[in-house]
Amino acid sequence: MYEVQEGFITNVDEIMMLVKQHETKGKFTNRGIGGKEKHATKYGESHFKSLFITEMSDELIETIWKTIPNERKWCSQVVVNRYDPGDWLIKHQDSAGGYWKFKLVFLTEGKPHFKYWDTQGNAHLVQEKKGAMFEMPIDTWHEVTKMEIDEEPKYSLCLIWE
Repeated sequence: MYEVQEGFITNVDEIMMLVKQHETKGKFTNRGIGGKEKHATKYGESHFKSLFITEMSDELIETIWKTIPNERKWCSQVVVNRYDPGDWLIKHQDSAGGYWKFKLVFLTEGKPHFKYWDTQGNAHLVQEKKGAMFEMPIDTWHEVTKMEIDEEPKYSLCLIWE
């Protein structure tokens, strides 16, 4: 039901090198207050940045699929999210969205911020390990807790099936 698979992606450093190049070129979209694209639900607003597949170079896209080629067959959307100090993702469910499955891959490590609630309503923080993938049912309540001011930015890769 809730699964963390370590070592899901084994070329994270290569991916991150290319993500950083996109970052310096201003390819990330601000998805928060004052940003050009909101991430708001009936539960409230979030604040973070996203690199959408439409803004990714072919080299980055191919590098993402390099060690997980079987995932590419059905996956229709790829997004890299960046959380800077002060950023967060509001507690929400994805079941009302336009997709039926996603996998979250951690591209950085550090203090855990990804939290989900199991079917009994118990909250769990997931220890974020570089290259690990977290899979959960699409209707699971989840959030990214607010990044603290002294933390390094966090990056995650979302693989989405529409």
